[in-house]
Amino acid sequence: MTVFGVKTRGSNWPLPTSSDPRLQMKYFITLLLLTHSLAQAQTAWKPAKASVTFTIRNAGLSVDGSFGGFMGELLFDSKAPEKSQITASVDASTIDTGIKLRNNHLRKAEYFDIANHPRITLKSAKLARQTGNTYEGTFALTLKGTTRTVTVPFTMVESGNAATFSGQFTINRLDYKVGGKSLLMSNDVTISLTVQATR
Repeated sequence: MTVFGVKTRGSNWPLPTSSDPRLQMKYFITLLLLTHSLAQAQTAWKPAKASVTFTIRNAGLSVDGSFGGFMGELLFDSKAPEKSQITASVDASTIDTGIKLRNNHLRKAEYFDIANHPRITLKSAKLARQTGNTYEGTFALTLKGTTRTVTVPFTMVESGNAATFSGQFTINRLDYKVGGKSLLMSNDVTISLTVQATR
């Protein structure tokens, strides 16, 4: 059985019945405590400003780009990261490398195929504290219809009711069928994210 997204003990979990008011009361008190515990563990942070950038080597030069249209749900408690959840996405059509012709080329089916895959998403599967304000997350990255697991080291710095999340990770673009094999363009793409949020 699932209660508010949390799997309970299955068929052995006692269900309330009208013939047993004491069991009813016990059930609902347990439910309230469970809900309160989840709320405490998942502080909701509202994204106020976000930067999502990437870097790739092409013909021996470093090419920088960015994505806009950030959307995110940050349910994160620095004291209980293992109970936290992070989901984020960007609009693939907003890709910007500083050259309009190149941007339009990257939007085509060979690369990001924005017509069929309009958003790039990142969803946490596991979050853990490392040291201090440093954490490590295991995420599912979905890009161009392909989902793969990525590890993202990140920091979360709180200041009153504000916080800044910052992380960086590297992927192989061929894993997501973004472009083909090339002698000039690197396979590795480094992605950097910074999100300023409030609660």
